[in-house]
This record gives sequence, C-alpha cells and structure tokens, in this order.
Amino acid sequence: MSDHGRLMDVFDEGVCEIWLTSEDTGAYGRDIGTDLPTLLWRLVEEIPEGAMLRLGMTNPPYILEHLEEMAKILSHPRVYAFLHVPVQSASDSVLMDMKREYCVGDFKRVVDFLKER
Repeated sequence: MSDHGRLMDVFDEGVCEIWLTSEDTGAYGRDIGTDLPTLLWRLVEEIPEGAMLRLGMTNPPYILEHLEEMAKILSHPRVYAFLHVPVQSASDSVLMDMKREYCVGDFKRVVDFLKER
C-alpha cells in the first residue's frame, strides 16, 4: 500500500487532526536535502477538507530561513495558525551562554513577521 493510501485510511477512520512535532520541527529535512515547507505543502495536499494540521515547536534559526513560506502555510484553511517558538531568554548574553544559535532580535523578527501575516 502506498503512503497516500495509508494516510487516506486514517482519515476514513475518523482522524481529524495531524500533529507534526519533534524536538525542533523547523530542522526537518536539513539532513536529507529538503525542508519543512516542502513537507507541509505535501501534507496539506493530502489532508481532506474538515481535517487539520498542527505544527509543533521550532527554534528561530530554522524558521527564519522560511518565514515567507511558513506565513503562507500557517494561513492555509487546513493548517492551524499556531507555531510554538520557545522563549528561552530575552537576553542575548544569556542566549550566548546557553550556546543558542540566535539572538533576541531573531526571535522578535519571527514573531513580528508571522503576526503581521
């Protein structure tokens, strides 16, 4: 059976939401030559009307690469307009001490951009 067939079977059985999550969903595909927006658009093509996709947590460095595309996906009628972007600190020096790959400005850019759209 194809992946498409298995996915459609779960909707036929009454599944009405798919939750896509991981430790950092935004990093999806970096190791296999693809990216999160590509995966999300493929899923949206398969999700029938009346069912929804919920996206899990992503850290700012990975989502910054795809802000335009993510704003479009989060506006899709079968995708919840929700994204978990953790606030680990509002201090660049603390983020640096934590060895995070982003600064407060990066976080703010993600939030501001997505809120505007």
